[in-house]
Amino acid sequence: MAKEIVLFVLFSIVHLLAIVTISKEDAMYLPSKVIPIFILIFGLFRFFPTLEKRGKLVAIGLVFSAFGDTFLAIPKEGYFVPGLGSFLIAQLIYAYAFTLDSKIKPILAIPFLIFGSSFFIVLAPKLGELTIPVGFYISAICLMGWRAAARNSITKPFYLGLLGALVFILSDSIIAYSMFLNREMDRTVASLGIMVTYYLAQLLIYVATKSEELDVQAVKNT
Repeated sequence: MAKEIVLFVLFSIVHLLAIVTISKEDAMYLPSKVIPIFILIFGLFRFFPTLEKRGKLVAIGLVFSAFGDTFLAIPKEGYFVPGLGSFLIAQLIYAYAFTLDSKIKPILAIPFLIFGSSFFIVLAPKLGELTIPVGFYISAICLMGWRAAARNSITKPFYLGLLGALVFILSDSIIAYSMFLNREMDRTVASLGIMVTYYLAQLLIYVATKSEELDVQAVKNT
């Protein structure tokens, strides 16, 4: 797993440099963006037949994340909604993965409900025809955060996964803020903030999942 993390970090840095030095129209922009996620996808899919159900779900969620990255990196109009839809599916898959060993714990939903509702109310006047898609997406990321918080396993992977979910919410919040609430925000600064938090979130969820998989395999081999 260490090699995958090192490669992920190195290629993430490459894309962060690409944000600063080239435009989205450059042929290298899209590959530099998706390669880090493909590294994580490979890290899980090469063991796919032996993965537990959660591991398989996270692997599939990463695939939909890669689709979302691709759509959002296309420098043309009309790809935001497909990108949002891809990430919506990824978030729902992550939420389901976190739910596998969770109880309902409705009290833990309250912070996410308050945040999601408040953020949507603030965004709604700026959304126009995107009101419904963005509303669904906010619901999905809050559901994912709640299910990550409601897991029964209070272990290091639990905390890594929960932190990953929270950082994912932060990343998506930066997207919404820069797109709808502060359109004058410097695009380079916004993109750097979005991608740093996004890559960190995916890495944390990946490490949490891979750690649990390794623990399960160790138990099976004893």
